[in-house]
Amino acid sequence: MMSGELIYSNINFCETQKQSAGNISKAVTIREEDVTYSEVRTGARQQENAVQDTCSGDSSPPVGSKVVTPERGSQRVVLVTLVCLCVVLLVLSITLGVLYTKNMIDHQAEKARSEDLLAEMKYNLTAQKDLLSSEIQNYKRNLTEINKLLANVTARRCASGWEFFNGSCYHFSEVKLTWELSQYACIRDGGHLVIIESHQEQDFIRMKVGNTDITNSYWIGMTDNKAEGVWVWMDNTPLNNNIKYWDLNNGTGDSAYPEPNNCPPGENCAQMGRHCSVQISCWFDYGCNILSKSICESRSIK
Repeated sequence: MMSGELIYSNINFCETQKQSAGNISKAVTIREEDVTYSEVRTGARQQENAVQDTCSGDSSPPVGSKVVTPERGSQRVVLVTLVCLCVVLLVLSITLGVLYTKNMIDHQAEKARSEDLLAEMKYNLTAQKDLLSSEIQNYKRNLTEINKLLANVTARRCASGWEFFNGSCYHFSEVKLTWELSQYACIRDGGHLVIIESHQEQDFIRMKVGNTDITNSYWIGMTDNKAEGVWVWMDNTPLNNNIKYWDLNNGTGDSAYPEPNNCPPGENCAQMGRHCSVQISCWFDYGCNILSKSICESRSIK
């Protein structure tokens, strides 16, 4: 039986009167101080009949009966339940606290490992940077030495006053002569008026010539003296249509007359210099008898 079914009851025991013929009636009554308390366990259905009078023929309830009602037992159940809930909540709180503390410890450890790894990476990067810087400095020193050696080799390959490029030597003469006399001067110095045969050669020469006015341009070794509009180099090699750099005169007053335009008539020799600093196409035709500077070319000394 559950403790909620515990019933305390007063039970009065009475002796029935015994009558006999000729005898005086006697009744023996148990006094209140003779009441005996008995612990009675009974089911839910029997709680309604917890107090019973054992006196035969007497249906009145016993005097001074004391009964523990079911409400008191229910209060105990609620109290026990609340205590259990409090214990469960306490256990949960302790568990959550332990898990939170463990997570915080793990997080701090992971953070420390990440910081150590980052510091190590920074150290390695710094060391690699220093190593690369040192190697770059070595390469620069080596390149400087190589350039010096190349300069010495170039100086030996080309005569004084000539510049080496891609197996040839170039002389930019400041002496102003006609196209024909300039050609003779180049031959006298061991070369000829320049013959441009590649994009790289054109770019090298134009960077040397730069942007000049018409009076300071340079003769190159090309003419159409033999047939108007048929341009050939001084060694009679025809102009390669894939390697030609005539100025189109874009953005100028002569844009309607791209080079070579033979304007005015008699412009049968080629020069370069105008617009050379801003564009690679800077050839134009010019009068062959006008005095101008020139560019000579010769093979380098092997």
